[in-house]
Amino acid sequence: MPHSNVARRYAQGVFQLAQEEHDLDGWRTELGKLEALLEDEVLRAAFANPAVSMARRLELAKRLAPELKPESENLLRLLVEHQRTAEMQAIRRAFERMADEASGIVDVTLTSAVELAEADRRRYERELAERLGRQVRIHYRRDPELIGGALIQIGDRVVDGSVRSQLQRLRQALAG
Repeated sequence: MPHSNVARRYAQGVFQLAQEEHDLDGWRTELGKLEALLEDEVLRAAFANPAVSMARRLELAKRLAPELKPESENLLRLLVEHQRTAEMQAIRRAFERMADEASGIVDVTLTSAVELAEADRRRYERELAERLGRQVRIHYRRDPELIGGALIQIGDRVVDGSVRSQLQRLRQALAG
């Protein structure tokens, strides 16, 4: 799912701070805490209620997550003040992608017609890592409509080795 420009800007700011602090993993944890906090039903109700003041919203959030770093509290304050708390999940995802890229990790989505055995998953991970020259994190999906083979998405690139697409190409060749 594409991230909004707003989420990307916030994530970029956090990412730069995390790089300066040499603490990408610490910030992964902090953003996870913020995301979980902002999913709290009581807090969401308070944020949706116009009668609850900005100061009261922040006070409530800090009480629910007293372990947040001061920098995370600042991010929370900005999100609350600018009514951007709904962007937190997108901010965390955008940050994760930036941190992974900086760490040399590439996200891959592999869709297959059937559930892959563990040995097949390891083979795909090994072969993709070799071909890309980077560490890979594969997200497996299943789509029976592919019939067989696999669909591999790496960023914006898609490698379609599914039987369904091979049949479509054959059908087009026969028709044209």
